[in-house]
Amino acid sequence: MGLKSYVYKKLMSKRVDCAERERAVLASATNREAREAIQVDLFNKVWKTARENVPFYTGWQQKHALPDEIRSLEELNRWPILTKADLRNLGPFVRKDVDHPRKYLVTGGSTGEPVRLPTFGDETVSASQVYGRSRYGVHTGDRTFLLWGHEHLYGKGFRRKINILKRRLKDWLANWTRVSAYDLGEEAMTRAYAIYKRKKPAFVLGYSAAVLAFCRINRAHRREVGSVRVVLCSAGPLTPAEKAEIEDFFGAKVAMEYGSVECGIMAYTRPADGRYDVFWNTHLIQAERDNGEYRCLVTRLTECYVPMIRYDIGDYLKLNPEEQDNAARSVLEIDDVKGRPSEMIHFACGASFFGALIGDCIKQIPSVIQSQMEVDPVNNMLQVSVVTSGKELSDSDKDLIKGRILLTVQDANKLTIRVVQVPRLKMTVGGKIPRIVFKEER
Repeated sequence: MGLKSYVYKKLMSKRVDCAERERAVLASATNREAREAIQVDLFNKVWKTARENVPFYTGWQQKHALPDEIRSLEELNRWPILTKADLRNLGPFVRKDVDHPRKYLVTGGSTGEPVRLPTFGDETVSASQVYGRSRYGVHTGDRTFLLWGHEHLYGKGFRRKINILKRRLKDWLANWTRVSAYDLGEEAMTRAYAIYKRKKPAFVLGYSAAVLAFCRINRAHRREVGSVRVVLCSAGPLTPAEKAEIEDFFGAKVAMEYGSVECGIMAYTRPADGRYDVFWNTHLIQAERDNGEYRCLVTRLTECYVPMIRYDIGDYLKLNPEEQDNAARSVLEIDDVKGRPSEMIHFACGASFFGALIGDCIKQIPSVIQSQMEVDPVNNMLQVSVVTSGKELSDSDKDLIKGRILLTVQDANKLTIRVVQVPRLKMTVGGKIPRIVFKEER
């Protein structure tokens, strides 16, 4: 073992040990009843801290006549739901029992303005990453290629320079090669491929949109570099066709990580069938019926500065019949993360569709590598912005995309539809590319 690997594994030893303990806990409760009993106990501990030390939850308990503890998870269905709007005013979340931390987490702002949350870290939730990746044969210190973007967390001025240097040192120790996901244009992704080929990573990690752009721009090099064990995509769901496209490029399985800035890592897909296993000892996921869909509500079961209790994370989940039956208590397995309710577009004229449909309308144009919808629902206007791999989009290509939309989307003939070619798509501060940008967000 080299000195670099030795130092990094020493630094990561606490997290690795925590991952092993988590593996043991997850294996200890083999049936739903046992797991839910543990979740009730963990919830009551989190709720005690919240109601005694967080003014927001003290007021919550009084306003909604909430008990000091619960006996079953079903009781939570009568509890209120925490929203992102609640988190924008941090004053009521300042705790009485601990010092206010200096570190903040910043959400990506994919649904509007970001939220800044104070945090003092959580090794248990961080360990979930170690455990989730280990199931795919990825371990601490493996050569990793990242298409990622956290520049918004580095600060400004001198502090920014120091944070960048610290990030580079950590990446070097971790054996990570980081390529910015903020520029997904042809030139940047071509350079990224040259770096990828030189480094020969064992593991690829990136935003879903960034990994897709990397594959599409470099499709001529499909499977030229083997040795990748798995490609882990995060920060956005992928359609089955998009997963197949990535797997074909790398010749490796796609894994998915489900998490958020506010809630940490909540679930990982499993290698056998691609379904998500929820980390039920750190997160209680419940699903509420919403117009025939299952909307995800999250409660963090570990110690964190801002307790998340019945938090509407903003996603729809696809659940099998057994999980649907138990969704009001505890979701332990997720078939797929379908995306956000905000991606269900409703126009004043009555047209309504899920945003992912547009991806099916543009995939027949091989030169298109990315797309985004800019929507004005009040004035019934839809603009499809596309980025291509250098080739100019012809009028016939634009007409083909528009024609597919008219065939696929009911009442689309009531909309004003434009297809435009752009050099780059709109991004959040976190470097993510939202599928839909509503007029009020621009």
